[in-house]
Order: sequence, then structure tokens, then C-alpha cells
Amino acid sequence: MAFEAYPELNKAWKTTCRMIFKDEVGELEEFEDYLKEAVIGKEVTSVSGKPLWVLSEQYCNSAKFIEFGKDKMPSAKPLNVNSIKDIDSLLGEISENLQYSGNKILGNSKMVEHSDAIVDGTYILNSSGIQRGKCEAYVYMMHDGEYAFGSTSSGESSHIIRCFYTNSMKRCFECSASVALSDCYYCYNIMNSSDCMFSFHLRAKQNMIGNVQLSKDKYQELKEKLVAELCKDMKRKKRVGFSIIDIFNGEINE
Repeated sequence: MAFEAYPELNKAWKTTCRMIFKDEVGELEEFEDYLKEAVIGKEVTSVSGKPLWVLSEQYCNSAKFIEFGKDKMPSAKPLNVNSIKDIDSLLGEISENLQYSGNKILGNSKMVEHSDAIVDGTYILNSSGIQRGKCEAYVYMMHDGEYAFGSTSSGESSHIIRCFYTNSMKRCFECSASVALSDCYYCYNIMNSSDCMFSFHLRAKQNMIGNVQLSKDKYQELKEKLVAELCKDMKRKKRVGFSIIDIFNGEINE
């Protein structure tokens, strides 16, 4: 990837993988297709011909875009008052002057590329809706996080991969609708827990696999085997063939 932020992000990715998978699984760029599944938004072209990233997918195909802070906004065409007969005709006249902006990088942001609506972000790539983030790639709507990859709507979390609608997470992979977890894999609707795998709807638990309580030693033994399998898939396939969303919906396709 020809991005200035990439080398630092690649280091952060490898650090995160060592924490989660107990080994490096490859270069960040090799996982682009897998990780970008979490990002909402789309790429558009500015009036100056530069590719931009915008936060929403809902812009119409005829919308015009400028790069925030760089492109000069074209002069607005004066409204033809005589052509205004009703609201529809008024909106038609106004729409010809609308210019949307992409690549909005605000506040004390540095090394932010191909991203939109970033405030106080450092080393951010292919992401949108970030506030006070550091080393994040393919992330959508996250605040006060760092070392996050392929995640949606999370806050105050670090070293996470493919976590969705979560908060206060550490060293987690494929967790959703959960709060205050550490060292968890494939968990849904879990709160205030640590060291859980493939578990659902739990509160204040530890050393659980498939909602079964295990001793610490037994948990660690099984966890080592399961994480080794996940790591093998990540290295070979550059993805794991199922997500926490697939499991919860009963749709697992390897």
C-alpha cells in the first residue's frame, strides 16, 4: 500500500495479532478484503478527479464532491426565481449547487489517509467516524480507541479485530454487542467478563467455552488449540470463514 500511515499501522497490526493469535499472521494489506467488510461508506471522485472516501453510502450517484480543505468550491449558480413554482422545482434549483465534502480530517489529526470524519486521529487508514483514535484501519464509528482493525461502532477499546457494537474491549476477536471484555473470542452479548470463547448472554464470567464453565487449566488447554486453528486459517486463507454474526444468525459458511 502506498500510504504514509501504512508502515506504522502494519506494526500495530502485527502487535495486535501476536496478542490475539499468539503469532503474526501476515501483512495488514493481505487482509484488506476481510477487514473492510466492517466499514460503512464509499469511495467517490472529487471535482478535481481525486478519489475520496465519504462516511455515508447514501449519496446519490449524481452527487458532486470536493476534498475537504483542499478543493475550491465552485461558484454557486444563481437561483432562477422565475422557475420556482413549488417545492419540487425549488429543490431542483438548489440541488444543482450542492457540493459534498469527503476526506474530512479535523482537529489535531496526523497521518490520516483515505478516511472521512476523523477528529484527533493518528495513523488512521480506510476508516470513518473516528474520534481520538490511534492506529486504526478499516474501522467505522469508534471513539477513544487504539490498535483496532475491521471493527464497527466501538469505544474505549484496544487491540481488537472484527468487533461490532462493543465498548471497553481489550484483546478481543469477533465479539459483538458486548461491554467490558478482555481476551475473548466469538462472544455475543457478554458483559464484564474475560477469557471466554464461543459464548453468549453471560455476565461476569471467566474461563467459559460454549457457555460451559471450565477450570483455568482446562480452559487454557482448549483455548491454545482453538486459537491455533484460528491462527492457521488467518495465515492460510487471510480470513476466518465465519463471523460472530454468522454464528448468532445460524449461518456458518466455512
